[in-house]
Amino acid sequence: MSDQWIPPSQQRRGLDLAALGIPPGRYIHPDVSEFLDFPGGDREGAARIDSYLHREIGLDDLQPTEVDFIRQHFLKCAEEQLQKCIAHFETKVPRRYSTARPNAIATAWAQSVVTNPDETRSLLVVGPTGTGKTHYAYSVLRAIAETGRSTGWVAYTAADLYAQLRPRAGRDSEATFEAIVGTDVLFVDDLGAAKLTEWTEEVTYRLINNRYEQCRPSIFTSNVPPTQLRDVLGERIASRLTEMCERVALKGDDRRKGMAA
Repeated sequence: MSDQWIPPSQQRRGLDLAALGIPPGRYIHPDVSEFLDFPGGDREGAARIDSYLHREIGLDDLQPTEVDFIRQHFLKCAEEQLQKCIAHFETKVPRRYSTARPNAIATAWAQSVVTNPDETRSLLVVGPTGTGKTHYAYSVLRAIAETGRSTGWVAYTAADLYAQLRPRAGRDSEATFEAIVGTDVLFVDDLGAAKLTEWTEEVTYRLINNRYEQCRPSIFTSNVPPTQLRDVLGERIASRLTEMCERVALKGDDRRKGMAA
């Protein structure tokens, strides 16, 4: 007998959504009485569906019509959840990046985040000014939305992050820090763009160290070449970024200059 305590909420066996062809998620169960209006539905089938939803019988114990009723319900739930996630993304993202679309790498990373966040390494997107780092980072956040999984995220430029956390009268900066650092996915843009003061270096270290220790996936962009991270950000910060992040290097000319021309 194991001496490890398992919370009751984790002891309960969940529905096998994969067997139904449904994306993982937390969905409302169907009202079994609605099966009476479903083609081929009857009271006996409704009773079996109720038993299945209460984990008293398995999927193999149901009739094909009953399985189809359950599948259609959860497919509708999954589609509604997907649309909510995308709408949430499009509401929060800056207008300039609302059309960002993920590539295969961004999509794969997003899938890893929603299925196994504790083991998903963060992303460090590096490259010269104007190569599309911010656009790429927002495309990754869209990819997370497109999974249809409710995954919280916040996005800040480094400058805005420091402004949010700077102590001032009437505001609990520590509570703000805890809220930011505890989000599912954190995106910090332009890391190292400005020279760090003693205060900003300590804030940056606390934030990155917390994400590192709690194994929470993050996205960082920076103009700083990887070989100069230690000089610009400090040894403690650079060391953790190197260990916790997969590097995405973007190359090319400054796109903004081309647009201005």
